[in-house]
Amino acid sequence: MALRLQMNLGLVAESQRLPDSADSVIVVEPNIGSTSRTKGSLFLLVTGAGGRKLREATKIIAERVRDDYYYDLSAGISACLRKAVRNANNVLLHSPERPAVVAGEAPPIGLALAVVRANELYVATLGPAEAYLIRQARLLTLPDANPESGLPDEDVDGPEIWHGEITMGDCLILVSPNVTRRIGLGPIQDTVGQLHPQGAVDEIHRQFGSSSLGSTGGDGLIVVEATEVATTHRAQPLKPVWPSDSLAGAPERSPIPLADTVVGGMAAVQSTARHAQAAADGWMRRGAYSLFDRMPQRALSRGRVTPMTVRRERQQRAALAVIGLLAVIGIVGTSMWFFAGANKTDNIDSQQRAEQAYAGAQSDLFQVYGNGRDLMTSNADKAAGILKDAYAKLQEAQDNGYPAAKLTDSRTTVVAGLNNYYHVTTIQPNQIASFTTDDLAGAVLGPDGAAYVIDSTASTVYWVNLQTGTKLPILRAGQEVQGGIVGNPRILATGGQDVLILDDFNSVWRWRPAATDKTGRGALVKLTIPDSVTWGLGTRALGTFIINSQLGQYNLYVVVPSAGQILKYPPATDGSSFPQAGRANYLSVSQDLTTVDDMYVDGKIYLVDKGKIVQWEGGQSKNWAPDLPGVRTGETKGDVLLRPKGPSYIRMTADNPVQDQGTFYAYDVQYRRIVAFKKSDGTFIGQYMVPPTSPLLSALKGLFVTTGTGGTNPVIYWVESGRLYSAALNPSATPTTQASASPGPPPTPSGSTRPSASPSTKP
Repeated sequence: MALRLQMNLGLVAESQRLPDSADSVIVVEPNIGSTSRTKGSLFLLVTGAGGRKLREATKIIAERVRDDYYYDLSAGISACLRKAVRNANNVLLHSPERPAVVAGEAPPIGLALAVVRANELYVATLGPAEAYLIRQARLLTLPDANPESGLPDEDVDGPEIWHGEITMGDCLILVSPNVTRRIGLGPIQDTVGQLHPQGAVDEIHRQFGSSSLGSTGGDGLIVVEATEVATTHRAQPLKPVWPSDSLAGAPERSPIPLADTVVGGMAAVQSTARHAQAAADGWMRRGAYSLFDRMPQRALSRGRVTPMTVRRERQQRAALAVIGLLAVIGIVGTSMWFFAGANKTDNIDSQQRAEQAYAGAQSDLFQVYGNGRDLMTSNADKAAGILKDAYAKLQEAQDNGYPAAKLTDSRTTVVAGLNNYYHVTTIQPNQIASFTTDDLAGAVLGPDGAAYVIDSTASTVYWVNLQTGTKLPILRAGQEVQGGIVGNPRILATGGQDVLILDDFNSVWRWRPAATDKTGRGALVKLTIPDSVTWGLGTRALGTFIINSQLGQYNLYVVVPSAGQILKYPPATDGSSFPQAGRANYLSVSQDLTTVDDMYVDGKIYLVDKGKIVQWEGGQSKNWAPDLPGVRTGETKGDVLLRPKGPSYIRMTADNPVQDQGTFYAYDVQYRRIVAFKKSDGTFIGQYMVPPTSPLLSALKGLFVTTGTGGTNPVIYWVESGRLYSAALNPSATPTTQASASPGPPPTPSGSTRPSASPSTKP
């Protein structure tokens, strides 16, 4: 007795497949000897990572590979398999069912196939599909999976074919990676080793589709087990037997005696019976019709004509009756639906959608961070696309009632990854000085490297040492100074060697620190501006622009909404006043300036107006605007997924005094962040935010920036909630070392409540 291998097969029934699975399975076990000996049995799994919409595409691939493999007799098994895969790829490339492939991402369709011929085994995988061999309780991968490949592909050259032997007890597994990712290879190996192939497939699919895992997507699985069965042999060939009757096989006669006579008699009897049946049927039919003719008949009634008014009344009553009946049916049906809890179906569907969305988000996170990898580092664009999809699925899960507490960790991970992609740096604020609960209205960096802060509660301007936090008052409301009495300070600016203070009387006071002094000493005088009383009470901003660096003289710019202008004042010869005779309107046409929040001057004028930053040069508005925060090369939307409303700026400053050089830093009150972009063309550089648990950057009133040599190690300073804070914008540097760095050259042009710089051209 000879033994031969037999394949026991297990696969997922079509009726048990998940609704959104795109996988296709084909098994061919030829019963024709020549085909079985030359081609063997084909086991094929085609997977698709894109939901049910890829079902037709995977079906095209599977059927094409099967047909081409069995019809191709030009080469061996390995060559025929590669040619079949290439032909199937070409068919899909020109098919309307071809799936879209995003640039930088792997194609979504993969396949795993195996051919068994006698005791030979051929295995190949391509794209997101896996093949394993269990031999003597050991799990082997055949061959190594390459997740970057797949179908359709313009340059596919066919998969690598693994060739080996299959022996009794071996189990071959072709499976979608979606199944192994959810269940794990260990449980799959244990189940296949303990159960019959079909039982193992049923148990694995039951675990995969259980509500605890919330699995969705591809569920393709084929398990093939090799066993040995006996092959039977005939002891001797069969011999034909000839009958002994001489009449057997004679034409038109039966070999049985008298058989022809009996058959003829039976045929005659059957014909006579049919004629008798037809005659009896005709007699009964005629008798029944004659009986109906003799029965009495009712006379026809005369027709009646109904008046039109009566007919209309009847129609109206019938219509009302029908409407009433429909209303009763509707009320009863609605009541039954409500009290029977029919709305539970919607709740169940919503819960299912929520679980599927959450499972999809977890799958996305696994692709980016699973198994210790960080796709954000190796392929940031691809990782960002996956995280955006995870963000949308988490939102879908939340909208369908998934518990918010269970979404917190996943959402935090997704947002952190996207913030990294959008160049968000988390800064750590440090307190420089405290003014308790006082309201601080503005801050600028003075020419002596100290901060000058307006305390509106105490109606005082303070000098603050940035290294020690020491603060000294330099101006108080009601203080008598040569030239008049000081009002409540409103706006700060810097120009050359001076700090300018505008009070609510529209008086401009000049504080000039003592030369080489770092202790807060200086002189306070009133600048003579004869027509300042015409500015009104709504002055929005103050700025300067250096015109003589040797004498420290500068032009003065005032945003006056009542005049619809930015008034430009050249200085007097001695620099002590700004005569009315030299005043000029900077803007070529009057503008609405009532919503201006800040101004910066460096050879051009930048206004923060209605949450946006606009540029003016020579009195004309320029086509200049900063990029949206988070914008990367080749896109324009920025981080609108996380922050859809866009920025709303109210303060700005810069780190370089030269026109069109250096970096702008603007405060976005909408999302509590500092956004950095180039002065030259508004190109986005980065954005800085405090930790989510910190309440800071919620009510910033004034800010300025200091840098080290060459603009390195920037440190941002701002006032908020009665305190002066600082934060290093370079994560590798500490605020302490940066705060002690030199603030650079004395600021000369300025915007209100910010430092200014010395440009080389006149605006």
